[in-house]
Amino acid sequence: MVSTILMVAVVVILAAIVASMVFGIGLPEEPKTVMVTATRSGGENVTFMVHGGMNMDRVTEIRCWIGGGVGGEGGNVNFKLDVRAGATNTSSIPDATRVVIVGTSGDNKSWILLDKTL
Repeated sequence: MVSTILMVAVVVILAAIVASMVFGIGLPEEPKTVMVTATRSGGENVTFMVHGGMNMDRVTEIRCWIGGGVGGEGGNVNFKLDVRAGATNTSSIPDATRVVIVGTSGDNKSWILLDKTL
């Protein structure tokens, strides 16, 4: 009885694996680990710092959008951050504003590194 249940379980698992391969459902991508922070100090000054991470070697560009609209929507200010660990950039942002920082890898895939209001 127990052996029959185990055999059914193994067949179901194998069927699921084969079905995922046939229908193109793959494993999820591994998470990309890159750390970037933005901190407000002294009223209008916001300092952006690239801390690095496991996947820094895959990052080709880090872009920051001040105002929150990615892609230059609404006349938002955007600029590149240096792609090396320890790099900093200070900008003047007078009011509480949404800041979005996006990393791009060598295969042109992008992911959000930071999205917060300062």
